[in-house]
Amino acid sequence: MLSLLQPLFNKVTGVISNVFFQSSFFRKNLTLVLLTACLPTIVIGLSLYSVGVSQIEKEVNRSHQNQLNQLAVQIDEQLSRLEMSLSQWAYNPLFGEQLMKVDLGQELDLTRDIYKNLTIMTEMNPLVADVYLYVDTSSRLVSNKKGLFTIHDPAQKDRFHKLLEQDKDLYWTKDLYVSEIPSLTLPSFRHSFKYTLVHQLPGVLANKYGALIVQLDAQAVNRMFDVREGSNSSILVDSSGEPLIQHDNDNPLYRQLREGIMDRYLSKGSGAYPLVHEQTRYSVSYSTFSRLGIDWILATATDISSISRPVIVMSRWIISVSVLVVILAVGLSWIASRRMYRPIARLMGTVGHKDSSIGYHTGDELSFIERQWNTLSLESRILQNRVKEQLPTLRDGFMLQLVQGHLYYLSESELRERMSYYGWDIHGQRYIVMVIQLMGLTKEDGKFRESDEQLVTFAAANIVNELVQMRLGQAHVINFHDLSIGILSTMPDSLSGLEAKKELISVSNKISSTLSHILKLDATICIGQPILEMKQIPDITEATRRTLQYRKLGESNQVIDMDTLVANGSYKFHYPFEAEKSLIHAIRMGQEEEALSSLDLFIQEVERHVEVELYVQQAMYQLLGSVHHSLLSAGFPIFALHEGENLYAELSELRLTMDMRRWFKVKIIAPYVLEINTFYDTQLKQSVQQVIRLIGQNYMKDLSLEDYCDQVGVTSISTMSRAFKETTGTNYVDYLTQFRVERSKELLMRTDMKIVEVAESVGYQHSYYNRVFKRYEGVTPSQYRIDHKSK
Repeated sequence: MLSLLQPLFNKVTGVISNVFFQSSFFRKNLTLVLLTACLPTIVIGLSLYSVGVSQIEKEVNRSHQNQLNQLAVQIDEQLSRLEMSLSQWAYNPLFGEQLMKVDLGQELDLTRDIYKNLTIMTEMNPLVADVYLYVDTSSRLVSNKKGLFTIHDPAQKDRFHKLLEQDKDLYWTKDLYVSEIPSLTLPSFRHSFKYTLVHQLPGVLANKYGALIVQLDAQAVNRMFDVREGSNSSILVDSSGEPLIQHDNDNPLYRQLREGIMDRYLSKGSGAYPLVHEQTRYSVSYSTFSRLGIDWILATATDISSISRPVIVMSRWIISVSVLVVILAVGLSWIASRRMYRPIARLMGTVGHKDSSIGYHTGDELSFIERQWNTLSLESRILQNRVKEQLPTLRDGFMLQLVQGHLYYLSESELRERMSYYGWDIHGQRYIVMVIQLMGLTKEDGKFRESDEQLVTFAAANIVNELVQMRLGQAHVINFHDLSIGILSTMPDSLSGLEAKKELISVSNKISSTLSHILKLDATICIGQPILEMKQIPDITEATRRTLQYRKLGESNQVIDMDTLVANGSYKFHYPFEAEKSLIHAIRMGQEEEALSSLDLFIQEVERHVEVELYVQQAMYQLLGSVHHSLLSAGFPIFALHEGENLYAELSELRLTMDMRRWFKVKIIAPYVLEINTFYDTQLKQSVQQVIRLIGQNYMKDLSLEDYCDQVGVTSISTMSRAFKETTGTNYVDYLTQFRVERSKELLMRTDMKIVEVAESVGYQHSYYNRVFKRYEGVTPSQYRIDHKSK
């Protein structure tokens, strides 16, 4: 017998040997174990190295660029205020044409007043180091800190005279920055900011007789720009590449940074790029801002090698460890794969064993199958319990999809089967849909803010759910999360339609009163028509929601029955065209307060003549379209202000007129008025300068601001008056009066004209001139002549 079994034993041994070393299952299993053990570690190391470093550089570049852009905006605002202040001071009568004729060295009172004004101008802005008054006719230079200077050097005279040859009244120049200290009789600009701000002083006939020169404080500019002298990480240059603040020109990093930003500035005004200097990586961010036609570029370079170095070290360490892990994993995977394959080899060897029942006796495979079966049975019971626990959530999701029409692919029988599964009795029932719309969230006496919309809807849904479960029994409340709530309920066919409606209206009144009492909100409830098929639920829900738009504006809590909806009262659509015309006119004139008043009048007329919310919304749609049509016809790019927002969709979500008014103010009136006023400011400033020159030519004539507006082509007197005061710092009447008084003072001191003649030459009657002169100077014209001629 043993001799017969020996060949079979040898055969089985050969099969086992072949399986271990030749079986494809073993090779696949070994490959899977190797990939599972080694691949994640390698992928993590390579990803951290390749993605981590580049992501850090991107985030550093983005962060630095944002900070630099914010700094550029702050700088632009600071310098704009300085330019505006200098424009106003330039039209001070103290710096008038009398400077062409007087000797500042002799006129001590006038010189003292100039010193005071220059001192005030210096102290008004922390960026200002000194303010100079240059008079071209006398080659004099006045400074409140350095005194009065006379320019004798012909080259220096020519340099200052060229300041008056510019076409623009206000400009920045670096012609006054010199590399060597000039003579001791003139102020030095060596250690100051390279650019100076110059405002020419125009004469009566537009000839330019002098200039106000503002020299910036280099230390203050350094603090504002956050550019430290001698720093290798920040520079400030103009469009020609010349540094505006002293830098270490011998520093290789500075030269490389300067060349890099100048190459990129020509193609792109601002941005960020990497820079490698002496095996160190830098993140360079630069931004350009323009001052009266001159571009200045601010750039910073930050060492990112120190930031990314820990990531690189960690990545290399992980890769090194990964290599060691791979070597170790190969050996362990070989051992693990053999152990994983061993049960199969045992099964194959057991099949050919002389005692074929030994495998079953030990219980290897059968016990494993039994254990697996018991485990699956236990998991099945656990999952069933979890399904029961999640049944309310599943029911909520099913109901929401049902009313929204997302279950259109299910047949009527399938829908009924689903409803039965969720515990509903669907035999002999009619379906009723009710929709509740909450309003008054932003009322002044309310409890909530506008951002509490979802919280309020959730609280209201819980209240409604408690009420309908007590009154209706078989009903489900659906939270739409937008201040609206749906109710899906059933009524038995045995209940008459009149009795069912009576019960539904009673429940609706109870719901509205409870919500008003607890949440201080108004509620409009619409009861839909009863239906017999569940496939009709999405359509009736949508129709019910649309019917809410027929609520009456004068009532707070309302119940609307779709079956008995009757249009009571006048529903003729009344549109207040006059109020619309006034509103559009106010917006186009840049008058925000007048526009809001016209909007209030428009809404009041609509509420007075129209009782239905739907028609009020249609009136507001028409108003929005009319405003857009008017501004588009005038050439204003209104749609660019909203960045793709759907204004009509936003307006359609509003229910109360006070919310519509607030929306119109924030979204329409305020941005449009700001855009229009910004557009007109530049033209008005030029017109104001023309009016000032005309006043210098015609101050002795009895001309009003309206006359000057006609000459310069401005139609709005109020707009010109506002712009004139913003530019000169005073209104038209006060400016003209002060100008006339200054001219009369010159005539009193330099001529022997009679007081009557002086008054007439500046456009005044004698008696009125005396009162005006005394109010401004504190003495009569005669006393002023005596006091100043004696000096």
